[in-house]
This record gives sequence, structure tokens and C-alpha cells, in this order.
Amino acid sequence: MNLIEAVSKKLGRLLSERGWSIYKLSRVSGITPNGIQVILQKEYKDIKLSTIIILAHCFDMTVSEFLSDDDFLFDNLNIYK
Repeated sequence: MNLIEAVSKKLGRLLSERGWSIYKLSRVSGITPNGIQVILQKEYKDIKLSTIIILAHCFDMTVSEFLSDDDFLFDNLNIYK
């Protein structure tokens, strides 16, 4: 799994858990609905740290909490691809 896939998976789970739509997250985060959709569809090759910080903040999480899933462990990510 690459980083964008891991972020997409986490974001999808958080949206589902909170019952939030893409549009609600867009209003809270300032990220366009299209930008969120691109993340969810894994169309980016990579994602900025600033975007991860914004997403974590929107869900009242620290970046460490956002990245705490096993999907983000070094051994589980294809960092070099």
C-alpha cells in the first residue's frame, strides 16, 4: 500500500464513522470537494503533510493519532514507489 492509499482508507473510515459527507468535510477543512474526492479515489501519487495536518485537525485528532493505524507503519508502506 502506498501513502495515498493509506490516507484514503483512513479518510473514508473517518467520514463513515462520523456520518460526514465530502461536502461537510470540504466546508470544515477548506479543501475543495474535488480535492477530497481525488484523495478518496487515490488519484494523487502523493499527498502533502500540510493536507494530512488539515485532515487530522478537522477530525479533532493529532497528526500522530491520524497516522496511528498499522497501514502507516514503514514496513506496510511502499514508500519508494
